[in-house]
Amino acid sequence: MYKVMIVDDVEIFRRDLKRLKIWNDNSVFQIVQEAADGIEALKKLEENSIDVVITDIKMPRMDGIELLSKIAEQKLCPVVVLLSDYTEYNFARQGILYGAFDYIGKPVEEKGLTELLGRIEKHLSEKQQEEQNLLELQEIVEEVFFTASDVKQMMELMYRGEGKAIELLTEMVDTIGETMQNDKSKAVLIVKNTLQEIVSETLNYYNWITLYIDTNTLYKRNLANCKEWSEIKEATLVTIENLLRVINQFLLCQNNALIKRTCEYILENIDHKISVTILSKQMFISKAHLSEMFKQKVGLTLLEYITMVKMERAKRLLADENNKVYEIAYRLGYQDTEYFNKLFKKHEGKSLTEYRQK
Repeated sequence: MYKVMIVDDVEIFRRDLKRLKIWNDNSVFQIVQEAADGIEALKKLEENSIDVVITDIKMPRMDGIELLSKIAEQKLCPVVVLLSDYTEYNFARQGILYGAFDYIGKPVEEKGLTELLGRIEKHLSEKQQEEQNLLELQEIVEEVFFTASDVKQMMELMYRGEGKAIELLTEMVDTIGETMQNDKSKAVLIVKNTLQEIVSETLNYYNWITLYIDTNTLYKRNLANCKEWSEIKEATLVTIENLLRVINQFLLCQNNALIKRTCEYILENIDHKISVTILSKQMFISKAHLSEMFKQKVGLTLLEYITMVKMERAKRLLADENNKVYEIAYRLGYQDTEYFNKLFKKHEGKSLTEYRQK
């Protein structure tokens, strides 16, 4: 049985949805929880295992889009369906980009919901089978391919942004290919799982990365679509090369703990007020000493580095067309949009409008 939660601030709608005949004793879906808004839903999701959340978009305190974002961020539920009336379809489509399984119009028609639940059942069944396959393959990996020290060494190299990570990963992939040469599908699953674990662990360690790039752009192509083992290997290595490039683009002096902490503080707090004074207080060091050391070790002044980071953050924000240019400027601490545009063009070679159009 798959457990369902309904989230809607209108009690009568929740009651009408529960009365539909599709939730009969023969159904694989059963409504086990309900909530009146996103905050209540989050609390219940943290306490209960739920397979499907069906949520309204417009709600007080926390709406459906924000709830969807929190669920995806904390991995609280595998399937989220948005409820929307005809005035909210733009929000619903935006929700699909944020990871919603689908959306359905209000009032809910039994036929449409039945068809949707059928697709959800197929999706969850395939997901469960894939997870089971990965568990079995993980056992193979642990027994045959990599020791705990191999994985630890790989992650330490990733955290430091060292190119030796590529050499170690190449050895890992070659070992998988040689051992599983008679079963390409299993080999692909093992490599895919290994790659996802490396990327996931690195993104968890450097959680600021998602502020600057769409992590989907790290992947050159879907491994399952690669026909030759050489293509699988290349796609895997390129993904890690892309991730290392991002780390080294922003962390310019990893061998100095103070400079690294300074860079990380800037990267994590770029949407908030940043100044040399604030940084010196956070690092417990004088402004003059911090500025001098940063320039000496990095080759940029602190202000130049902060500006570079802000421009890279702006590029990420420009990717969402819902973000107005003046809103991005204000968010990054620029009251003068024209001045912000000049800085961006100097950094990127294109104006804000030209970059967004591209």
